[in-house]
Amino acid sequence: MLRLNWSAMKCYRIRFLMIPVCLFTVGCLSPIFLVPMGAFLLFSFSLNPFAVEEKGDLNRLYLTLPVDRRSVVLGRYVLSFLLFAVGVLLGLAMMPLANLVSLSKWYPDFRWNLALISFSFLFYGIMSLAMYPLLFKMGYQRGKVWGYYVPAVLICLIYVAMLEYDAMAGNGFLLNLLVYASDHLLVVSGGMFAAGGMLLAFSCLLSLWLYGRREF
Repeated sequence: MLRLNWSAMKCYRIRFLMIPVCLFTVGCLSPIFLVPMGAFLLFSFSLNPFAVEEKGDLNRLYLTLPVDRRSVVLGRYVLSFLLFAVGVLLGLAMMPLANLVSLSKWYPDFRWNLALISFSFLFYGIMSLAMYPLLFKMGYQRGKVWGYYVPAVLICLIYVAMLEYDAMAGNGFLLNLLVYASDHLLVVSGGMFAAGGMLLAFSCLLSLWLYGRREF
């Protein structure tokens, strides 16, 4: 199923060339954005097999192959995790280059890189829970709106709202949060890894249940 999903993305692979350009542009602001952005951009490509599947009505084809629905779901999750991992590695690899021209000269050390990776994994777990069960339940057209675009926009709005509230209230909540994270990086990173793993596991179980009950 992993090979089948990768083959289904053939018409979209040319778009991978845009990712290093986008990452370098973002890295010109600050290298710390590269890992989360790389993970998000590569993870977004895991939508493509659903698009190809719906356009070609491949779900009916899967039912004629010697594979069960469990394999279809797990194959999508494995592909998404591999894309996430490649995005993280690409972000880490581009950090030294982006740091040469970055407006921010703060370069994260190993512990802060670990925190960036754990944060990216937590975000990956949140998006997986929001996106995949709906995609397996509703299909690509409806699932991408409610499972991908809406959660991504909501997360951005919540983040902006927190920044604005913190600036208006002047209570320094976000600053205190960053100070605490800086003093307890390993604990915070471990917590985000654990939370991301639980969200990912729940997302997978929910997708297995929903796709198993879906009628084609």
